[in-house]
Amino acid sequence: MKKQEPNKGFWADFKRFFFRGLAAILPSLLTLWLIIWGYQFINDYFGYYVNKGTIWIVAHLQTMIYGGSAEERLARLSEFWRSWRLDIGGFIIAMVLIYFLGIFLASFVGRWIWRLIEVLLGRTPLIGQVYPQVKQVTDFFLTKKHLSALQVVAVEYPRKGIWSLGVITGEAPKELSDHTGTEVVSVFVASSPTPMTGYAICVPKNELLYLSVSMDDFLKFVISGGVLGSGSKLLQDPAVPPAELPKPQEPQQQTGP
Repeated sequence: MKKQEPNKGFWADFKRFFFRGLAAILPSLLTLWLIIWGYQFINDYFGYYVNKGTIWIVAHLQTMIYGGSAEERLARLSEFWRSWRLDIGGFIIAMVLIYFLGIFLASFVGRWIWRLIEVLLGRTPLIGQVYPQVKQVTDFFLTKKHLSALQVVAVEYPRKGIWSLGVITGEAPKELSDHTGTEVVSVFVASSPTPMTGYAICVPKNELLYLSVSMDDFLKFVISGGVLGSGSKLLQDPAVPPAELPKPQEPQQQTGP
């Protein structure tokens, strides 16, 4: 006779089907959340001011043509803008302006003007102390050319025996290299699932494992929490090749007298 499986009950079935449904819908929800977050970010920091400027310009043009009070036209136009949900127009205009700004900065004149602006910002009190560091961080995450040049490494962090993936971001302070007697580099260890956050650590260069992992695979690994791993092999000569790792010693058998 075929043995019947015991009835697991409603709670077990509920958990099984609930997590199955959650696994199906969660990627879509996370994608939607990222799109909404990007929209809110651009709309709050760019689109809002584009809407304000557009309303101000239109209100003053109407005043110049038809006369009347600019304040009253500004108030009526602002109410009309909100009632007809025209805020999306500011978002669209902001996206278009950012796009054309990128095209302009890619030209010779645009690059020259932007360098001049950056020089002026660098010489401005207080702003000059903050802007270069902020620019380095944004270039690190937004410039594809810089990302592709980064070397992915593995480092024993936060303790020996536990390996974390990171990228070499530059040289560590010279005092560290002088103190340790070996070259020390700075490594950014990203955290999951947001690779833009993590830890900046200083590691002797001869203690790193150099990996043949692209930045795309590295970001996939971090964002997915290791689910989307990479089967790439090691590049170069690691500090301690796997074949040379010390093996645990077997206990010696004692011989009788």
